[in-house]
Amino acid sequence: MRPLSILLFLFLFFKGHSQQKVVLSNLNDNQVIGKYLSVFEDVQGKLTAEEVFLQKSFKPCNKRVPNLGFTKGSFWIKFILKNQKKDSNFTIQINQSLLDELVLYAFDEKGQFLNSQKSGEKFPVNLRKHNDQYPIFDISIRQNSERHFLLKVVSGEQILLPVQVATLPKILERNKNRDLLFGIYFGIILAMMAYNFFIYFTVRDKSYLYYVLNILLVGLTQACLEGYLLKYIWPNNFWFSSRSVYYLSSAVSISALIFLRLFLRTREFIPKFDRQFKFFFLLFGIIIIGTTIEVNSLTHNLTQVAIGIVPLTILTVSIVVFKKGYRPAKFFIIAWIVLIVGIFIYVLKDVGVLEANFFTTYTLQIGSAIEEFLLSLALADRINILKREKEQSQSEMLLALKENEKLITEQNVILEEKVKVRTEELEIKNVELSYTLANLKETQSQLLVVQKMASLGQLTAGIAHEINNPINFVSANIRPLKMDISDILELLNKFETIDQNDTGLKEKLSEIKAFKEEIDVDYLKTEINSLLAGIEDGAKRTAEIVKGLKNFSHMDEGDIKMADINKGIESTLILLRSSIPKYITIDINLGNIPLIECYPGKLNQVFMNILNNAVQAIENDKSEKLHKLSVSTFEKENKIHICISDTGIGMTEVVKEKIFEPFFTTKDVGEGTGLGMSIVFGIVESHHGQIKIDSEPGQGTSIELILPKILKYTE
Repeated sequence: MRPLSILLFLFLFFKGHSQQKVVLSNLNDNQVIGKYLSVFEDVQGKLTAEEVFLQKSFKPCNKRVPNLGFTKGSFWIKFILKNQKKDSNFTIQINQSLLDELVLYAFDEKGQFLNSQKSGEKFPVNLRKHNDQYPIFDISIRQNSERHFLLKVVSGEQILLPVQVATLPKILERNKNRDLLFGIYFGIILAMMAYNFFIYFTVRDKSYLYYVLNILLVGLTQACLEGYLLKYIWPNNFWFSSRSVYYLSSAVSISALIFLRLFLRTREFIPKFDRQFKFFFLLFGIIIIGTTIEVNSLTHNLTQVAIGIVPLTILTVSIVVFKKGYRPAKFFIIAWIVLIVGIFIYVLKDVGVLEANFFTTYTLQIGSAIEEFLLSLALADRINILKREKEQSQSEMLLALKENEKLITEQNVILEEKVKVRTEELEIKNVELSYTLANLKETQSQLLVVQKMASLGQLTAGIAHEINNPINFVSANIRPLKMDISDILELLNKFETIDQNDTGLKEKLSEIKAFKEEIDVDYLKTEINSLLAGIEDGAKRTAEIVKGLKNFSHMDEGDIKMADINKGIESTLILLRSSIPKYITIDINLGNIPLIECYPGKLNQVFMNILNNAVQAIENDKSEKLHKLSVSTFEKENKIHICISDTGIGMTEVVKEKIFEPFFTTKDVGEGTGLGMSIVFGIVESHHGQIKIDSEPGQGTSIELILPKILKYTE
């Protein structure tokens, strides 16, 4: 069985390696060998290099740059190199930086495994033997010898394989030229960014800001495609680097569409189509999400569709807007035609239709640079158009202003005449208003006098009633007192007529004794004491009324002085005692409060008006409930509080809102002036105090006065 196995191996080996060899000679240095490659797809991605090497399912590429598409497994690339040069050291470079993992296996002429090398995005650039973003493999082949190679390729993106073989100096020289040219390209990008950013700060047109963002994203996308971001920005971040091309291509397309909408004013020129841009934003959102969750095949297909549709859409929109008369759109048309042509040539080069040369290799960068330059010209032309439109609008505005000035001049003449007539009418009205105001002031003064006289009349009636009771009591006691005194005087006269030498002494004493019994001297003593006590009580009550009247008499005083609020309340209650029905219980709770700086007479008037209203509110209540009038004072937070509450008919919200308005009254016509509570409000306000009212219909009313102890200023 062993010789048979060897024969089978040799048969498969020579059959599998009947493919065309790549001959390395001095005439074809630095060559791309895509046409010499054979491809095998390992769908499961589990085969070893030795197992793949024996496979007979390899298919020739026949393309300068093979486009292998996608696979969930891995692609195996087989090729044979034969050296006819004196040099034995060569380099294989894959001119594609976006492949995840590459492993190069070397076999000798007999199919024996020699060595393997790894590269790709999974392996950081700074840890590779050659510090370059492109995968580079060093190989050694003796002159007139050949080597068999297997290249394993694993990637989540579309696989393009531009495989190049040359000596290391040639590869390094080519890479140096590549870096130099890209540096020039990126320098142009930065210069365009700086220029347009400066213009943005000059004109403050946000189109420039979006254009700068678009330029930046275009530059970053090109840098990503060429592998410079992998090399310099995220050399150790495989997760992001493997997705960056989709993120950046989506971002650059979104920024281009936003810039297009602003620059070409699509909302103004083609509003219906402008709303369709939301579809593109949704599409790129799906691409970004699909990239993140690794739906690679769907993401790539959508990206290819989107990148194919967006340039054509932008070109179509530019043509439509240009036809509508918007001149800057022509620069957009030229710029995108240049870019589309560049993309088309670059794709034809990648698929092998066009030969790789300087122009086809760098057509994408050249096209994007020209596009950015033309769009800058478009922005500049747009600024010129806006400037002319502004100058035209200013000219039209100037003409309009002149017309307005003429109209205003004519209208001013008419207005002056009308103003003159109106002024004369106003002067007449002012005279009439002055006369009316004088009448109102006089009427107000008369009403205040009426209110004051009403208070004085009520006060006088109360005083008369209060004084009349004790005076009547004194008068009623005087007559019996006179009679009693007359009897006592008569008794004394009888005693004076007694003479000790008189023989009829016993008879006179008997007569006097009989008279004493007749007038009942003991009763006379008791009655005289009772009458004198009654007269004394009447005098005291009269004195108390006079004292209360004296305290209340400060009503007309206009000077501020220190006064006792409790005494003012007591004197007011004394004077109102006769007008308070007996069925009303008076609850007085006057706290220990200090003297305050105030107008005493005015505050007495406040107490008089509020207490009168409280009594009348109780009298108007027809219910049979027990009624009470409560008065209390206390000190709180360095202020004096006076609370007067009743159990009368209460007030509605409408009455509470109007109670302090002059001439507002709830009494019948002719029974009140409506100035009482207005005067109360004015007096409390002059003391810099507050009035709080709590009242509900049928529940009575509570009025709280809050007064400062010291007046800080007076009017």
